[in-house]
Amino acid sequence: MKHIKHAISAVLFLFFIFIAFGSIDDKKSKVSNYTSLESPDVHPQEVKVENIDPKKEAIIIKLKEKAKEDWPNDYSTQEYWINEQIEAYDYMRTIDDNSIKKQAERDWPLDFSTQKYWYQEQLEAKKRLE
Repeated sequence: MKHIKHAISAVLFLFFIFIAFGSIDDKKSKVSNYTSLESPDVHPQEVKVENIDPKKEAIIIKLKEKAKEDWPNDYSTQEYWINEQIEAYDYMRTIDDNSIKKQAERDWPLDFSTQKYWYQEQLEAKKRLE
């Protein structure tokens, strides 16, 4: 009976050791992942975007500058706004040139989300009037 209790205790001890070391390894990998994101010299608006055309790259640089100017210490807002603008920029590039698109581009040259919104509103109003 004593041997069985010792064997069970040993198995339980090894099981808890295994769990403890496994969770430590998990924590280490999580910490290493987080620390790679916490570089004090790199901000979201400074992350290099690869494999894009030069015109889009120039737009992204302007968007980053504007975001930095508008929200100098709010990196999550900068990142969100930049991503929204890029998504809207990509949408506007899919539209064939027409008078509504040209007007949107003239009125809001660096505000692609407003261009997209205004463009869509104009199309809906035009359809209602037809």
